[in-house]
Formats: sequence, C-alpha cells, structure tokens
Amino acid sequence: MSKFTAVDKLFFKYLVKTRGHICEIHNRECSNIGTLHILGKGTYPRLRYNTINCILSGWFCSHFYMHHNSDDPRAIYAKKRILELRGYVTWEALRDDLKLKARISPKVDLKMLSIFFKNKLEAK
Repeated sequence: MSKFTAVDKLFFKYLVKTRGHICEIHNRECSNIGTLHILGKGTYPRLRYNTINCILSGWFCSHFYMHHNSDDPRAIYAKKRILELRGYVTWEALRDDLKLKARISPKVDLKMLSIFFKNKLEAK
C-alpha cells in the first residue's frame, strides 16, 4: 500500500495544475518533484493540504536537504527562496504565522477535500 493517500495525490495534481510542474525553489523543471511542507504534516496535520504551507520542490535539489541536513547550502538556499516566495523576511515569522493558521484551521475533512480537488482539477 502506498504511503500517499488518494487526497495527497489529488492535492499534488492540484498544485502542479496551479503552479506548473517545476521546482519552485529553483524555478525550473525537475523530474522528481514533490510536495515540501514548510511545517511538517505529521506535527501540523491541519496544514497538510494548505497551499501556503506547501512548496513544489525537487527531491534531490532541495527537499531532501531541508529534512535531512538543514546546514547544507542547498537547504539554506531553499529556506531563503521559501521566504521570498511567501513574502517573509525571517523563517521565524513565517513559522509563527503558519503555526497560528494551524491553531485556527478546522479539522481536515478528507472526503470534502477530495471532492474539492477533483472539482478544481476538472475545471478549465
């Protein structure tokens, strides 16, 4: 069984449809694009499908280093780009705003999200 739910797959397709199949960190096409969550989806499940918390990122150029080696120059560059993309000056300010969104966001309804993403993907 895949570790990704059907809603995860729909969400990824929705992000690609709205942002393009590019690594947003490097603003270029990449063969191994994934959804990078700024605040972890396990710790902040209410932000798992929040587009503000998510960046399309190449696994080997950015995503891996953000999770496994935050001192690597690629991770440092990725954090800088995320701040630019989200319009923040500091990582702490971005994290604080996202944490607030997590506290005030409703519990995720997977059935409703599935319907929402399917409708968005079918729309022209």
